[in-house]
Amino acid sequence: MSTEHARLINVYDLLLQRAAFSVEGKAEHEFHYHPMTYFGNTFYEMKDALVVAEMQILKRLGFNVQVSALWDLGELLRVLELTGREDAVEKAWGYLNDA
Repeated sequence: MSTEHARLINVYDLLLQRAAFSVEGKAEHEFHYHPMTYFGNTFYEMKDALVVAEMQILKRLGFNVQVSALWDLGELLRVLELTGREDAVEKAWGYLNDA
């Protein structure tokens, strides 16, 4: 497993914990992140789901991962049905600019 996978899983876990904390309405307490163990079932389930999602994206892109055209970005957003989500479009555009 790559370091990028572990980082992505950790960030996702952090966001899930933060969302659960805010839903529970624990305003009187400060949020503390509790990292998951790398040897637990949850981590491996998330890793497997991430790999499957990556493979689906690559398959839909025809394994053409060149970041040379905006058409690819638009097509990816269309295939994933994200064209109506302004936050997703902005993030994708930011990632494309950074690449």
